[in-house]
Amino acid sequence: MASVIKHITHPYPQEVWQARTDEAIITNQPMVERPWWYRDTETGRLYHDIYACIGWPSQVSDKDTGLPGYIAIVGVIRPKDIGRDTHYNPLNAKFLLMAENESDDVPTLLDMCLDMREKYGFGVQPNLMKVWFGDPERFITTLALKNERLIKYGGDNNAILVTPPDDYYTPNIFDNYVRSIKSCLIPGKIRFFFGNCDILKNRLREFKRDDPAVLGAGGLIHSLLSRTTWMDTIQGSAAFTTEE
Repeated sequence: MASVIKHITHPYPQEVWQARTDEAIITNQPMVERPWWYRDTETGRLYHDIYACIGWPSQVSDKDTGLPGYIAIVGVIRPKDIGRDTHYNPLNAKFLLMAENESDDVPTLLDMCLDMREKYGFGVQPNLMKVWFGDPERFITTLALKNERLIKYGGDNNAILVTPPDDYYTPNIFDNYVRSIKSCLIPGKIRFFFGNCDILKNRLREFKRDDPAVLGAGGLIHSLLSRTTWMDTIQGSAAFTTEE
């Protein structure tokens, strides 16, 4: 499957980045806009960065088989009307749910991860789609066996890496993650858009506690709001290359 994501770099990335960094230092701003972004060749939409998340299937009980696992791709939107030479502050950039899927079966869910990451830019740029935000300790054996085969035929960089979202090991994470999503859905201040995706939207309406979809997407949104990882920090010795 060919990727629909194209990496676009300003013709003079180092010079632009240095100019923006100098301005940020003068105006006492801790972060700076990157001189590169991504374009979805299917839709024409632009993104500062693209992220992935996974919510593992919930536990089976004597009452039911639980809720299916969930995976999603979220893009940090770069406005189309912003020219390549126009400097603006994307600190409060909006998010779009680009794609999602679900499955009760963990191996099937992992196969979906592979298809989804390939379509949305894995390998286009070294750090793009490299990790999935989620629980790194759930279904660890199944994931390890899958990665063993992926590494054998594709190298270490081919593994599916799962990293915990911010505050994952603190109490009441479901409450924290729901609040983060809800904060982006306040009328008049909407910052998260569902696009053509319905799974997460319907799960939020049903609102079952510890829903894998809400945990997965919520953890990702919570982390994005906390870190602003689509911008570069200028504190300390910041470094930039077009291959980052």
